Amino acid sequence: MEGFSAVLVFRPSLMRRFARWALALAVGAVVAPLDAHARGTVIVVPPPHHTSDADAIRTLVEDSTKAWNAGDASAYVARFAIDVEFTDVTGLSSSGRSSFEARLDQELKTIFRGSKLKQTVRKIRIVASDVAVVEIEAELAGFSALPRGVRAWPDGTLRTRLEEVLVKVAGAWWVSCYHEVDAKVSELET
Repeated sequence: MEGFSAVLVFRPSLMRRFARWALALAVGAVVAPLDAHARGTVIVVPPPHHTSDADAIRTLVEDSTKAWNAGDASAYVARFAIDVEFTDVTGLSSSGRSSFEARLDQELKTIFRGSKLKQTVRKIRIVASDVAVVEIEAELAGFSALPRGVRAWPDGTLRTRLEEVLVKVAGAWWVSCYHEVDAKVSELET
């Protein structure tokens, strides 16, 4: 094969096909997140700058605490996926951010009006580059009543365990699944 040389010839039809393919790929990269948004699966906002995913997740929890303490249900669910699945402290399960917000708004205007929430992140497990499981201990004080079947501890505080599954979309973390249970007073005896 000595003396063999190859000449690369680009045919105009091949170049046009390549250009259309490259354009379709570029447009798809831009349109796909917008299409997902139009279907109501995510809301894409510019993420705040954080040094790590764990910092971003802690900030999300801090922001939800501030929102609760301000009595702002809308701000509390601002980082919930539109199709969030949740189980509240009473064991009721439902789907959708708007459903969660409506229920929380009613509670913040009645039995939880003026209450103060404290949330402590106990564990963050990044199980994939875009999925995290967050374990939170919560304490609620200053409420006027509790939902049926939920009891306060002897000091008058409601203590719960909250597990959230977060997904990362366009660089921002979103609550996709929310599961809360009350910490039983009997835990004091163990």
